[in-house]
Amino acid sequence: MRKILYYALCVSAAAVATGCDSDFLEKEPPLYVTEQDVFTDPERLEGNVNSLYGALKSQYSLGGKGFGIIDNMGDDFINVASNGYELTFTYEMNVGTDRQESYEFWRYTYLAINKVNTFLKNIEEHKEYAGENYNRYVAEAKFIRALSYYYLHQLYTMPYKLDPNAKSVVLRLQAESDIFNNDMARATSEDVLKQIMDDLEGAGALPAGGGSEELVTRATQGAAEALKMRIYMLKGEWQNAIDAGNKITGYKLESDIVSVFRPPYITSESIFSFPFGSTNRPGSQYATGYFYINGKSDRIDVEHGIVGISGYGNPKDARISELANIEDRIALKYTDVTYLDWLPIFRYAEVLLNQAEAYANIGNDAQALALLKQVRQRSLSSGDDTLILDGLTGQALKTAIYNERRLEFMGEGIRGLDILRRGETIVKQPGTAYEITAAPSQTIRGYIWPVPQTERAQNKLIAD
Repeated sequence: MRKILYYALCVSAAAVATGCDSDFLEKEPPLYVTEQDVFTDPERLEGNVNSLYGALKSQYSLGGKGFGIIDNMGDDFINVASNGYELTFTYEMNVGTDRQESYEFWRYTYLAINKVNTFLKNIEEHKEYAGENYNRYVAEAKFIRALSYYYLHQLYTMPYKLDPNAKSVVLRLQAESDIFNNDMARATSEDVLKQIMDDLEGAGALPAGGGSEELVTRATQGAAEALKMRIYMLKGEWQNAIDAGNKITGYKLESDIVSVFRPPYITSESIFSFPFGSTNRPGSQYATGYFYINGKSDRIDVEHGIVGISGYGNPKDARISELANIEDRIALKYTDVTYLDWLPIFRYAEVLLNQAEAYANIGNDAQALALLKQVRQRSLSSGDDTLILDGLTGQALKTAIYNERRLEFMGEGIRGLDILRRGETIVKQPGTAYEITAAPSQTIRGYIWPVPQTERAQNKLIAD
């Protein structure tokens, strides 16, 4: 019987093996891949790099509810879901330590960070196998870590403008594979922003960017400089923001803004985007598009939001006529009901409006106005524009730039970040309970999110 069984095993293995030795059953399965295999095989190493992006675009992190979270913190949409899974608590500025959107975003963004840390540790130990790609791979990994920390910092830290020494998030920079290093205190806002900038220092090893799927969906010099711009603007370092923007070359505005949000999603102004396919798209109630398509959760506030401000609801503006349905209050940037729309993290329109705001803050009103017009007149001709921009200076010009950002980036997860960056009061549907200020009393429930209970339970040093 034993010989018969052994013979049967040999026959069944014949299709995949060249012989049947006595140690057949003791061999490792052919699909078993060790960590050593991953970092000594160029093809698998490339796949590991790609997986780092996949971790951050998880449906539980930036690739899922991220944009929805930020827009629900803002004032241009009304959440009509009445459902905790669909960011009602975020919209009502009532996210406590136990809310799902907070603990999922925290956990999975830190998982992405740890994946980066583990990659950096391993590639350093096997750098000879990366060859000429070593510096690029390291720069890509650090870009992903920097982007992760940027969004964590924004959600959990009092604005730098209000308190540059505020407690921010935990800086985890080492690969962790057990629970023994759970206890770690929160870093300061200054320290987190410095780490982000440190992670971007090696961006010179990245390709310049633009023009292909790889150069839109992976880190480039343009994407790194775009993230630097956001950090400089957080800190009010306006000339540095301008200089970073000047380094972003090879991009231009698309003549038709609608094309930016439609397949193939690779355009002249696409700097960095999260792509999605049938095997990695987020599920419903997590997908960014879910919150906007057909107004399932978020509908445009046509009365108190940006489109309710004179000059910003112009029906001849392509952003109104093509990317919104004002009558039904539905945003139309994301239209794929299977949630395969790419998410634009950075595009050139933001670079131009960032520079416009920076120039306005250093008193160069003429240059600020020129950049503002460049973006606005892409979607609305000067002859059809009811706004009189010429002659605007000082605060009036800044307000016009702020408003243009609101309209240009509706549904792209920027408005809430702008409010926090400037330390402004959040006012949604005036007269409701949603008027939130940046007073210290609002640091737990309201203006920023508290550290989730899941982290507090595992980290004895996380106390506020």
